[in-house]
Amino acid sequence: MSLAEAIDDFFQSTGQAVFIEAEGKESTIRKFVSDYNSSYSPRIAIGDDGIICLDESKNKWGLELRCYFDDASGFPDGDLVTHNRVYRSEYPFRFNDVNVIRELFNLGYRIGQN
Repeated sequence: MSLAEAIDDFFQSTGQAVFIEAEGKESTIRKFVSDYNSSYSPRIAIGDDGIICLDESKNKWGLELRCYFDDASGFPDGDLVTHNRVYRSEYPFRFNDVNVIRELFNLGYRIGQN
């Protein structure tokens, strides 16, 4: 079982709310949105909840994907999880692993509320 599958099992068994967002410079986000829309539905757009589009002048490289959730008790890989107090403060926990979150997309998770 992959880590993403274990995380999916964890989210399913705990029944908690999950929110996924993408952040990057506009050029990075435009490419991400295009790639995402060619593989998943419903389609997303810049400006949607869960899409954070930064100005090209920001000191940020690459795409960041974040997965927010309510309770980390029993999370499959506790080393991934950080406490969340700044972004989407309604969710006390998050992880930022782009590869695992891309695998979650393949399991049916989407940008925004899941």
